[in-house]
Amino acid sequence: MPDSPHIALVSWGFPPFRGSGTFRPLAVANALAEAGARVTVIAASRETFLVHYGADPGLESQIDPRVSVHRLPFYPENPWPLIDDWGPERAADPKRFAAERRQVLPPFPEKVYEAWIPAVGQALRDIDAADPVSLILATGGPYGQIEASVDVAADLGIPLVIDDRDSFLADVFTAEPHEWYRQRLSFGLRWFRCAREVWFVNPPIEQWHSRRFPEYADRFRVVENGWDPGIVDPTTITTDPRTPLRIGYVGLVPTNFPMDMLLEAWRRVRDSSEHPVELVFTGPLGYTEGSPFWRSMHDRIRAAEGVSWAGHVSRPELAGVYAGLDALLLAKEGGELVTGGKTYEYAATGLPIAGVVDPQSDAVRVLRDYPRFHPVAEPGPDAAAAALTATLADALATTPGRVAQAQAFGQGLTRRAALDEAVRRVMELAR
Repeated sequence: MPDSPHIALVSWGFPPFRGSGTFRPLAVANALAEAGARVTVIAASRETFLVHYGADPGLESQIDPRVSVHRLPFYPENPWPLIDDWGPERAADPKRFAAERRQVLPPFPEKVYEAWIPAVGQALRDIDAADPVSLILATGGPYGQIEASVDVAADLGIPLVIDDRDSFLADVFTAEPHEWYRQRLSFGLRWFRCAREVWFVNPPIEQWHSRRFPEYADRFRVVENGWDPGIVDPTTITTDPRTPLRIGYVGLVPTNFPMDMLLEAWRRVRDSSEHPVELVFTGPLGYTEGSPFWRSMHDRIRAAEGVSWAGHVSRPELAGVYAGLDALLLAKEGGELVTGGKTYEYAATGLPIAGVVDPQSDAVRVLRDYPRFHPVAEPGPDAAAAALTATLADALATTPGRVAQAQAFGQGLTRRAALDEAVRRVMELAR
């Protein structure tokens, strides 16, 4: 396709990375390839995730074969367990090497990932020299890769689209400026000036930026997340309640997860329930396997009655996980700026959902009209127990008609539906 645009998509986290940030760039890359673009992804090496940050090798099978992935080494200073990758200078004196390295890094306010800026910039220039790039689509976070992309786009005159996603400048959990806002502001303003479009994942984040930077509001776009076909199979969802009822939390347990509060609410629900019930967690317990946080969450789950951890399951196997549940637990911290990718995926199942989220959470906006959504009225174990009780009662009343009605709502929340218009605009900008 000689006239097809060549798009460079910069995304540190890309399969086999198992973190939630990998699914959006994967979907964008595949959608662009399907739209006719030649796509080159700049991503961290496979070893980065296999050794340190967590990998799901099954995700690599979901990369469109037309997408080319250019992988760069990424060795965080501490800890990186493969000493063979250090090189003789670092191995001889690691502390001195780290101190000298910090002196030559770009002055960018992001810990660890700022070290990747020179490598990304050079890779973009090399790729453009070999096959001229029509457009750079830079994702965040991490955000050093956006800084590198802005430098190259400005220098070479390449159109740039930024997928800021959560936000470089806002603390999405508090809706206040980020703690490094003052250090980051000059970078963010330069990004806004350079980019043709800046994407955010939900309307509240876009509005937060538009209020503060009205001169760039015409460049800001909402590109929501959504659920991916194949991850949920609506035809396998139960329409016949089990004994015991199984309610599941599916996804990463992050460091700010309200585990103690939830387990207390669950204890109350289980003690008062006339029907046997189980709570099952499926997914990684934090970002680093075997870390103190991981072990702490595992110990808490194991000590609770009627609670179990099913381990981490490869994303292509999630349809089977959802098929084995009667209800779902949506739990996360954060208010109006937080949606969560699992919000859309849960809605695709048609199962009852206990929404243990801030009543102001953007997840409530997405699920407000979902017919089997049972949100908390306020924070705390009392409200969480009430939401769980209502959700389990809904599960006991499951019928094929109730499942079908809820799944019909979820059909409008696919990731592809959210991406189609954005991909069309990118293809226009790249020509």
